[in-house]
This record gives sequence, C-alpha cells and structure tokens, in this order.
Amino acid sequence: MNRLTKLTGSMVTVLLLMFAAAPSALAHAHPKIMKPAPDSSGPAPTSITITFSEGVEPKFSFIRLTDENGKSADSEASRPALNDPTTLILSVPRLRPGTYVVHWANVALDGHRLDGSYKFTVR
Repeated sequence: MNRLTKLTGSMVTVLLLMFAAAPSALAHAHPKIMKPAPDSSGPAPTSITITFSEGVEPKFSFIRLTDENGKSADSEASRPALNDPTTLILSVPRLRPGTYVVHWANVALDGHRLDGSYKFTVR
C-alpha cells in the first residue's frame, strides 16, 4: 500500500467513528411541552408540567417554582407522570398574581443532564 492509501483509510475510519458518536452526543432530554408556557400570562395554574423529548430519571430530575424574588412558591416535590417517563409534574398551591420562575433539571435515561428555567405571569 502506498502512503496516500493508508492516509485516506485512516481518515475514513476517523470520520466513521465521529459520525457513529454524534447521536450519543445529541442524546439530551430537551423540553418539548411546558405548561404553563414560557412567557405566558393567564390564570393561576394548579400544576406545572414539562414533557421532555425522551425519558428522564425521576430520582435526578425535578421542577421547582419560585417567585420573581427567588422565594419558593411550591409546597411539594415534583413527580413523574403515571406511565409517561418523559413528563414531570409539580402541583402548586394557589398562586397570587405576579411573575414566577420555573426551574427544571433532568437526567436522561442515558445519563445526560440538562437544566434551565423560564418565567410566566399570573394575572
């Protein structure tokens, strides 16, 4: 084999390994449906729900709610939805008018972690 053939073979092998690894690098449980929706305004919800793009580990995933000053506005821990490993639910007490922040974190079934937050307003 000449040197060019060996180099080309090595480059092809490296590229194939990179493409094979790419799907695992993208395997994160991203929020798909958030209720109430980010930046929404409306009546006080009785629960916060987030449905992710893939299943999450309930032991390591959560939703928390604070007011805009960072004071806790929830009274219990979030829980997974029955028979739906992609959805977390947080029941909330009666919320007064104001702006609230939903904080969430998850660990996907494959071990990848994501977190984030968003605001909504109760009229």
